[in-house]
Amino acid sequence: MLKNQNKNLINAPNQVREYKSGNDSIRISSLGGFGDVTQNMFVYEFIPSGDVSKSQIIIVDCGVGFPEEDAFGVDLQIPDTQYLKDKKDRILGIFITHGHEDHIGAVRFILPILGQNIPIFAPKLATAFIEARLAEVNIRANIQNYDENSLPFSKGPFTVDPIRVTHSIPDTFHFAITTPIGIFYHGSDFKFDLFPLDGKGADYQKIARVGQTGKVIALMSDSLGSDHEGWSPSESSIAENFKNEIVSTKGRVFVTSISSNIIRWTQAIEYGKSVGRKIVIVGFSVDRAINIAKELEYLTLNETDIIPVERVKNFADNKLLFLVAGFAGQPDSALSKMIMGKHRIKIKSGDKVIFSSPDYIPGTTSNIFNMIDLLSKMGAEVVYGEKEELHVSGHGYQKEHSLLINLLKPKYLLPIGGNYRHLKSYQEMAKKLGFAEDKVILPDFDASATFNSNGSVDTNFHIPIRKVLIDGFGVGDVGTTVLRDRKTLAEDGMFSVVLLINKESGELNKPPVILSRGFVFMKENNELMEFLKVEATNKFNQATSSPANMDFIREEVQAYLEEIIYKKTGRQPMVLPLVIEV
Repeated sequence: MLKNQNKNLINAPNQVREYKSGNDSIRISSLGGFGDVTQNMFVYEFIPSGDVSKSQIIIVDCGVGFPEEDAFGVDLQIPDTQYLKDKKDRILGIFITHGHEDHIGAVRFILPILGQNIPIFAPKLATAFIEARLAEVNIRANIQNYDENSLPFSKGPFTVDPIRVTHSIPDTFHFAITTPIGIFYHGSDFKFDLFPLDGKGADYQKIARVGQTGKVIALMSDSLGSDHEGWSPSESSIAENFKNEIVSTKGRVFVTSISSNIIRWTQAIEYGKSVGRKIVIVGFSVDRAINIAKELEYLTLNETDIIPVERVKNFADNKLLFLVAGFAGQPDSALSKMIMGKHRIKIKSGDKVIFSSPDYIPGTTSNIFNMIDLLSKMGAEVVYGEKEELHVSGHGYQKEHSLLINLLKPKYLLPIGGNYRHLKSYQEMAKKLGFAEDKVILPDFDASATFNSNGSVDTNFHIPIRKVLIDGFGVGDVGTTVLRDRKTLAEDGMFSVVLLINKESGELNKPPVILSRGFVFMKENNELMEFLKVEATNKFNQATSSPANMDFIREEVQAYLEEIIYKKTGRQPMVLPLVIEV
């Protein structure tokens, strides 16, 4: 349907639509917050004649974030869509740039909130990943594929033209977004790899044609690599090192990476097969990604090349190559279970474990290095990251940014996809290219950038952004209070006292029952436990009345026990009094 369109606005420089109103604007908001690497979800809002009630919206990407170490038990964090609550009927589509989780992982959580009929436009690999995720939760979505040959998508006042670029995953695109006030170029995660392993380079000519229109108002650019000078290394530059680590090993080889890193899995499979190794896929996410890649013909893997985990014992160590999920140390992942001895595959001395993955994803760094330490203690040889030239960044360095800027000739720059230090590095680089400081926009975390048809720009509009946390199947039901309680339980444990009260007399029916979990070992602290029993009884006697006020008693006992426990032990466990009438 979409391919029957007969006009390509980007390739026809004079066809940028001009509206007569002089007060239109485009407001760009990040629902994951500016200055955050993950949770990519950007709202482009066309506001005609200053009337926000008539605004129309497209969304670019819908990704998850990864919890920090103090987010006890939290699985993921997603963008806060509260801003869109009263604008659902004005959302024209969600446009996906590529298939990494921090760009697609929130779709399954966001669609039920915003509406499952919102059309999603995605490249084929991202589409397959999204559909697999949606199938897990029985959600059907209206997803339409695009590729480098697709004509622009016209949605209300927006025309979105996909432009192929290179990244650490196939099928990665930028968007040239034509609006009534000009063109906005959404340059999400990219690098300019001159020697891509799949042979598909960036479409420099199309990027240049966008710049030749002279209508590019702003470039929203990935900035994660902007603190590095020069060019980012090509994926092909590590191929020989990666191959050598596999083919020269005499024992078992384990490779772990981001599950969507199809390029790396393809290399590992090819190098393993070249020396007669059988492929063992361990972990649901990797198995799913490889099956999707096989179906889309991104890699070749015959059934005779694979053996199931239960047949591993029938093969010599030098005939096995394991592709393992869990590079980031997720507690339930295959690699974590192997390290903890909870998996049927046990790591042993003489094994080689290859981490071909970034060691910088917020919330994962310490877990990764903790696993590397544990594996080393177990006698495995561990090779990892840029240190061993087994991973290259998927994000462009300063010369790649300079090339993109020079091709597009934007009036303004709005760096995205990095922490604030990366945004500042991008600003400093832009100054060297002749951009005045006020032409590089660095909004506050919760601010929006509003571009007006009269040429002015401001960041005065702010959107309240909450932390929306995912714990199991719960969306947003874990907040600050719950995290604080979990932190207390993790650090100081729990102390509980059960008070059984005679319903008629209002007196204690029996001495308090004390329970301790993660606070102190009761058998070795009898004196402390007896002291706390006495104090709980005394405080109960002071607080009780006839009839007994249960809530008052509970609050008084809790506050008193917290105080004396801290004085006695220097610890602050969670104190839970349970007052029961019998």
